[in-house]
Amino acid sequence: MALPAIVLAVMLGVLVIGSIFLKKVPMAVLLVLTAIIGAVVGGFGVPLRHLVEGTQLFLVLILTVATGMLFMSVLKANGALDALTRVIVKTFYRTPSLLLLLLMLLIMLPAMLSGSAPASVLSTGVLIAPILIKIGIPAVETASIIALGSMYGMIAPPINIPAMLIGTGVYMPYEGFTGPLLALTFPLAAFSVLYLGRRHVKQIDKDEILSEIPDPKSNPFLIHIPLIAVMLYMILKSAFPEIDAGTPFVFLVGTVLGLFTGKKINFLKVAKESMEGAIDVMALFAAVGCFIQITALTGARGLLVVASLSLSGILLYLALAVANPVIGGLLMPFGAAGVLGIPLVMAFQAHNVIWITSALTLLMGLGAMLPPTAVSALFSAQVVFKNESYLSIIKKSWLPELLTIVVGIAAIVVF
Repeated sequence: MALPAIVLAVMLGVLVIGSIFLKKVPMAVLLVLTAIIGAVVGGFGVPLRHLVEGTQLFLVLILTVATGMLFMSVLKANGALDALTRVIVKTFYRTPSLLLLLLMLLIMLPAMLSGSAPASVLSTGVLIAPILIKIGIPAVETASIIALGSMYGMIAPPINIPAMLIGTGVYMPYEGFTGPLLALTFPLAAFSVLYLGRRHVKQIDKDEILSEIPDPKSNPFLIHIPLIAVMLYMILKSAFPEIDAGTPFVFLVGTVLGLFTGKKINFLKVAKESMEGAIDVMALFAAVGCFIQITALTGARGLLVVASLSLSGILLYLALAVANPVIGGLLMPFGAAGVLGIPLVMAFQAHNVIWITSALTLLMGLGAMLPPTAVSALFSAQVVFKNESYLSIIKKSWLPELLTIVVGIAAIVVF
């Protein structure tokens, strides 16, 4: 039986090499392959029971992503997102700064409700990209705004999946995170959209912008009932945790309401399209579960805990600033939360654990902007321009990315 340090080194080596040379292999497949190799090196063969158990580790979160994506797809198909965007443009076109802030919030919304950054890019991101370009923002800045908005939305409340993953590992309920996550993400999102876009916006032609947005011609109040109902539930859940009916169930209720409050839609077609968008993220959760299960089985996870607890002073904060975003780019933020989040939270037991967890997820979330996965930057590049590398988005966003690290570390130091 190999030492945990050897197992961990082999697993990380396989991930790094696979990410570089097997770019066409889905990250979920690569994670499962890494878990199997780790188990073999650790002397456990191919432990089917542990691999299957690992896929079920985050079942509730998989259901949350699936139902959240379905809910947002229905709102997009029935015209609710178009109606909301039209209201924002009509009301705030005379104040470009406020308009940009509200458009950024709209970009963030799907990720806030589903916990998935690609959900934002592929729904409201697709809708808002041409609007940003139409009001004068260049394509690279537009793609950067959408990428950063989807990333911050993934970390913002009410659904922060990395925080849920960490909470699962340290037996901490997902309660009390709304304030810290709002304080960490919203100012950064506001700065990002104003920094990247405001100087390019001179004068907005309302009619020209509205011509780009389909008019659903539905009752302006009725069409927003599903979104209002879900948001009200999220607020009530934060105030009264005992009323929790389960986020997947609430998203399904919102989905059913959406079928009767806007344009008629082909539900089967919309459901199929939403699952096509969600399947990669759902598969990733199952694969991350396998990875975590095998690291626990072989002792590699315990080694990480001990190593994290042994760090102190500047070394600990340097590790936080570098390791979290880098591993987040390698494993995506969800994988980083499962592998690094639990030992790092344990290393800060004397601090406010809710603030520490929130700050760690912010740092891990930055992985959505970094290679090799870079899901936010990659999807945004595909939406805004087809033939330009997503690396241009990462370069253009360097200051918000740096500020994200500074804010995350500052929160850990203060709290």
